[in-house]
Amino acid sequence: MNDQSDLFASRTSTNGNATVPSVERFQGAIVFSAIGDALGWPTEFLGRQPRRNPSFEYPVKSFVRWTKLVGGRWWGYRDEISPGQYSDDTQLAIAVVRSLSATGEFQPDRFAYLELPLWLQYERGGGKSIKTAARSLLRRQADWFSNFYKLGDLDYRNAGANGAAMRNLPIALSSYWDESRMVRDSFFNSIITHGHPRAILGSMLLGHAVRFALTEKDSAPDKFIDCLRNSIDAYYFNGTDDVRIKNWIRDWDKASNNGRTFASLFQETRQEAHKYLTAIPEYLSSPTEDYYDFVGATNPSTKGSGLSTVCAAIFQFAKRSEEPVECLLEAINLLGSDTDTIGAFLGGLLGARHGLDAIPDNLLEEIQDREYLLGLGRLIRRLSSKEVSDQVESDEPLQRDSALVSILAWEVGLHEMFWDAITVGGKVIHPTLGQGTITQKQVKDIAREGYVAKLINILFDCGQTCVFHSRVENETRVFGSFGKELVDALKDVPLTDKPNSK
Repeated sequence: MNDQSDLFASRTSTNGNATVPSVERFQGAIVFSAIGDALGWPTEFLGRQPRRNPSFEYPVKSFVRWTKLVGGRWWGYRDEISPGQYSDDTQLAIAVVRSLSATGEFQPDRFAYLELPLWLQYERGGGKSIKTAARSLLRRQADWFSNFYKLGDLDYRNAGANGAAMRNLPIALSSYWDESRMVRDSFFNSIITHGHPRAILGSMLLGHAVRFALTEKDSAPDKFIDCLRNSIDAYYFNGTDDVRIKNWIRDWDKASNNGRTFASLFQETRQEAHKYLTAIPEYLSSPTEDYYDFVGATNPSTKGSGLSTVCAAIFQFAKRSEEPVECLLEAINLLGSDTDTIGAFLGGLLGARHGLDAIPDNLLEEIQDREYLLGLGRLIRRLSSKEVSDQVESDEPLQRDSALVSILAWEVGLHEMFWDAITVGGKVIHPTLGQGTITQKQVKDIAREGYVAKLINILFDCGQTCVFHSRVENETRVFGSFGKELVDALKDVPLTDKPNSK
C-alpha cells in the first residue's frame, strides 16, 4: 500500500445517473437518529449500576418525562425534559443541515461562525469540549481551520470524543454518492471542534457506515465490515496535496509537546479502528456488553470516544439490523454507555437501511419537531440528487465579520427576552433559525444569591423548537451574552460594516 496517497483522492463516485434512494430512506435516517437520541438521553445518566431507581420506567421502551440537573452546586437548576425531546446530538446535526450548500457540500465557515456559537444559547446536554470550541470561535482573529483551543485540562489536540461524529449524519447522506467529498467534508466538520484522530476517524467511519446502509442491498455482516475496513485502510496524510490540510497538520505538529506527529497518531488510531472492526464477527454471538467492554464503550474514561461509540453502533447494526426497533431499544438501555449518542448513530443507520417503515407510529408521532425533521430529510435527498434548492444558504463563503455583526444584532433581542421586554406570544428573529414565537418563560431558583436561571421556549416558523437559557444577575446581567467577545472581535471592522451605521 502506498503511504503517500492523498487523503481526499476520489475512489468511489457515481456517474450521476444512478438511482437515488427513496426519500423515505433519508427521512428515516434523520428521524430515527433523533428518536435514538431522545430515547437514550435519560438512560445516559443512570450509570452501569444505578445508585437509585430512576424516575421513569426502566427498561425504556418509549419516550419518557424526566428531569435533568444542569450546572453545579451554585449554578445548578432542574430542567424538565418532556417525552420525545432530543439533545445536543440532534441539535447540532440540524445545524449542519442548515450549513449545506445548494449542491449539498458542507460549508464549514457557516457552521463555525454562525450556527455553532449561537447554539450555545439553546444547547441541551452539550459537552465541555464542543462548548469550549464554540466559544473559542468568537475570539478575535479566530479561524475555524485553526481552532487550537486550550482551557484548563481541555486541549484541542486531545479532543477525541464523539461530538464531531454525532453531527455528521447529514454530510454522509448528502454526499453518499461521492466518497471523496464525504471524507473531505467529514474531516472539515470534525476539525472545527476536535483535533484528535479518534474524533476525526470516527466521523469518517460513521459516514462510510451510513453510505453502506443507504446504498447496499446485501447487509451481510461480513460484507459490511469488509467495506468499512477497506475504506479506512486507504487514508494517509503524508502525501496530501491539499494545502489547507498540510497547513493544519503543520500547526498541529507545531503545538505538540511530546514529539508525536499527527500522521503517526492517525496511523495508530486507524490500527485501533481496524482491530475493533475485525473483532465484530467473533462477538456477534456473545452478549452485546462483551463487545462494548472490548472497545471501551462502557469504560467511564473512554465511553464517549469518537471511535468506541461509532464502533458500538456499527456492531449493533451488524448484529441485528433486520430487527430495527429491538436493536435500537437494546442500545439505549445498555447502561454505562453513551446511550443517547450510540442511539443516534444506530438510529441513523437503521433509518437509512429501512426508511420510515422501521419507526413505530407512537415514536414517529411524538418525536420533537417531527415535521421539521421530515422536511430536512426531503431537503437532503434533493441536495444529494443534485436538485438545487432555494431552502439552503448561498454557496458564497460566509465572511466571519458578517457573522459577528449578525450575532451582535441578535444580542439585542436576546437581552430583551431575558429582561422580559418581550413576553409570551412575542416575536423574535434569529440569525439562523429565522422568525419565532415565544411560547413559554420559566424562572428557576439557583443557590447563588442574586441570580436566577431563566428558560425561554421558542417555536420557530421553520419548525424547530428551542429552549434558550441563561443565568441572570439582578435582572441586569445576562450570562448567555457574547457581548464582550463580539465587541473585541469587531474592533478591526470598519465602522460602515457595523450594526446601525450609516
